[in-house]
Amino acid sequence: MKSLIAVGIAILILSASAISSANTSNNMDIQNTTDPKITNIIKMVNESLIRGFLEGLVSYGPRVTGTYGCEKAAGYLFEQFENMGLETRYQNWASSNDRLPMRFYKAKNVEGTLIGKDPSKEILVLNGHYDSVKISPGADDDGSGIAAILTAAYVLREFEFNRTIKFVAFSGEEQGLLGSRAYAKEAYENNEEIFVEFNADMIGYAEAAQGRNVSLSSTEDAKWAVNKIKEVNENYNISFNVKAGWAMTQGGPRMGSDYHDFLLYGYESVAFWQSGGSRGYYHTAEDTIEHVNISYLVNMTKLIVGSLAYLADMENEYPQVKIGSPKRGRIYFEDRALKSSRYEKTLVIDDLLINAQVKPGNAPIEKVEFYYNGKLKNTDTELPFQWRLNERSIGPHEIKVVVYDELGRNASDTMKILFLNLNKKR
Repeated sequence: MKSLIAVGIAILILSASAISSANTSNNMDIQNTTDPKITNIIKMVNESLIRGFLEGLVSYGPRVTGTYGCEKAAGYLFEQFENMGLETRYQNWASSNDRLPMRFYKAKNVEGTLIGKDPSKEILVLNGHYDSVKISPGADDDGSGIAAILTAAYVLREFEFNRTIKFVAFSGEEQGLLGSRAYAKEAYENNEEIFVEFNADMIGYAEAAQGRNVSLSSTEDAKWAVNKIKEVNENYNISFNVKAGWAMTQGGPRMGSDYHDFLLYGYESVAFWQSGGSRGYYHTAEDTIEHVNISYLVNMTKLIVGSLAYLADMENEYPQVKIGSPKRGRIYFEDRALKSSRYEKTLVIDDLLINAQVKPGNAPIEKVEFYYNGKLKNTDTELPFQWRLNERSIGPHEIKVVVYDELGRNASDTMKILFLNLNKKR
């Protein structure tokens, strides 16, 4: 009898051990550690801060791009960033939209920069849009995102980070993402290296039944950042039910939100969406502070701010790759960039040497693959990583580079080009 009891106890111990092992295995991606710095940062995010910034912005009424309300709101944002001691600037832009009826707009983006300790590291960008539609006060769309950005700037300025963080408020979003298009183009032309861009657009509406839900959309190569955000959510007891949003890709019309042009210029992005993507009082006169769930917005801001702080000090672990040549927004002839084209559009005439700019993470690079219209054309294992594109063509095509490190991790960059090459050379 005693032997049977002993066997039963042994079985129970082994079963418990197996369950524990399985649970550990299933949660290997979540690092159960906390940083006192991040703990303090998250604690500093509170309702008083967020409500104050939201009320300040919404007090200017509808903020249609180019109107008095939008101009006054830009001044308010500039003053807030400047009072926080950030490097502050306007980015003036002018553009026609891509919709009918076509209109021409002039307005400002507002940027506050918290300088990091290590200028060699890629920067972080947190952005939203401060304009609204004509009939709406825009409390949730996108006053909520701007309140989170101002709160993040206010809190994070009290600390030092390795990476520079840029807090950006765009105008022109409602007219076709015009302000962010100008900003992403400028960043690309200035060779800004962006670690990841966080987009906060409509993050303040949640019904009671959905008050613990948040959706995260990302580019393929920013999935690592989503995992880090999940770690922050878990380890610092923010306790959201994090759901996967749609995958961000370069294709499709100009819609969604201000992450769009960051994708077109080859940057990685994560977008935060409220309550499973619910639209709430979007684009109506009822989009008021009374319909913003402030406690939900506080938790969303904690998640964003804590994640920014985490990424601002982390070392890069993952391989990165960019198409260094051809550059986006250029016209090429015989391998030479002759002039700039409009925005990210690239025209290539004659054959062209494609160069991949590679950054390793914490493991050596194994190889770089070059694709043309989805077909593997070349594999290179040594610097400089390059391949000559020399196919007969009249029309649009897609080029893609994929880097692999010795741990099997990969990253990619894709570019659409108009390619004219009638004299294929041997």
